[in-house]
Amino acid sequence: MAVVRCPVHKIPYNDENPRGCPACAREGSRDETADVIRELARASRTSRGIEQTPSPAVPVVELLTPPSEPAPERPGWLEQLRSLPRERRFLTYGTLAIVVLVVTLVLVSGPRYVEAPLPPTPSGEIRPLVVRPDDPITTVFAVLGPQQPEAIPDQPQLARYRYGTDLTVDTRNDLVDRITYRVPNRSWNGISVGDPELTVRGALAMLGPVREETPVPPRPPQSVSGYEVYPSLEQRPRRTLRVEVRPPNGSFDVEVDLRPRIVGLLLDGSNRYAVIGRGDVSLEWVSTEVRVQRYEP
Repeated sequence: MAVVRCPVHKIPYNDENPRGCPACAREGSRDETADVIRELARASRTSRGIEQTPSPAVPVVELLTPPSEPAPERPGWLEQLRSLPRERRFLTYGTLAIVVLVVTLVLVSGPRYVEAPLPPTPSGEIRPLVVRPDDPITTVFAVLGPQQPEAIPDQPQLARYRYGTDLTVDTRNDLVDRITYRVPNRSWNGISVGDPELTVRGALAMLGPVREETPVPPRPPQSVSGYEVYPSLEQRPRRTLRVEVRPPNGSFDVEVDLRPRIVGLLLDGSNRYAVIGRGDVSLEWVSTEVRVQRYEP
């Protein structure tokens, strides 16, 4: 057995080795193994129906900026109301309905009549005012109750005792000088506020001869929307009945103002008319103020 050297790899090996040079044998076996592996892979792809074809080229798509869309139009007020929740929509519709109703009433309703009688109907029993001029103030206190006096700027010699806004008693040296009342629940010598003219004349005739003092002829009422009216309460005509009482029956004067009875008010915008009736009605004269004044010769 001889040792030889491989002319390619310069490796000594036994010449009886059937494979020859170990390095050469190793390279040969590596090529066969690679061929076997490639054949197995090709067979495997063929059995699955996969063809080894080159992938097509992916086309290049140019990305373009999409055109800008126009801004959506803002919905109208009706669409906005419809888009509200049910509760809020109900309140909104209700508010609009009330506003429309009020405006409609103001525009088409026209003048409005309100019942407001003047003088008003007395509530409760009419109480007699048993006080006469020259009575002491203690009599007034016994009938009406005690009250603190007030000064009268234009008549410093008098003191005023006020019982509400429509009943006053003026005194001079603690004696009754004047009684004035416009309340319907008081009566002096049978005369109450709101009495018709015939009743007033009868009560005054019990004291003495009745004289009428009317500075100007009464102005007739106007006609507005079918109502007989005066422009205001103050512009109603006034007549005055007067009686002079002298000794031995007393020493005082009695005056009663008569004005047309008011049944209500007619409201027409900013105007307030005093209504005496509807249609063709006649004036009903009633007492509106009573004054009993001490007489001074």
